[in-house]
Amino acid sequence: MPFHYILTNLLVDVPEAVGAVFVDGEGEAVEWVSNRDGPPFELKVEGAYQAVVHRQLGRLTAANGGGRLRSYALLGSRLATLTEVLPHGYYVVLVARRSGSLGLAHFHLRRAARAIAGEI
Repeated sequence: MPFHYILTNLLVDVPEAVGAVFVDGEGEAVEWVSNRDGPPFELKVEGAYQAVVHRQLGRLTAANGGGRLRSYALLGSRLATLTEVLPHGYYVVLVARRSGSLGLAHFHLRRAARAIAGEI
């Protein structure tokens, strides 16, 4: 399956991207790419952390009539974590520097998410 190719293209399309990870519903990284050297430990941990965030936000939106959670962003002072929810409990996470365009990052993440969803 071309998950690595899709994630690599996402990093190319988003110049401020630090990394991207495709994660299952339990928070286990299925595939990842990073612009940093070394082991992908931090990126895999971020993907696992998003499983917890996704469950909590999903409960909150459902309890308040917000419908099914489709995407969300966590913004820090230096980094942004953008998440797109996929079918079958999967999701894809993009970590990018805040100095870039978050609109552009979200556009490309959504496009990558559609491509990944078509492969699962």
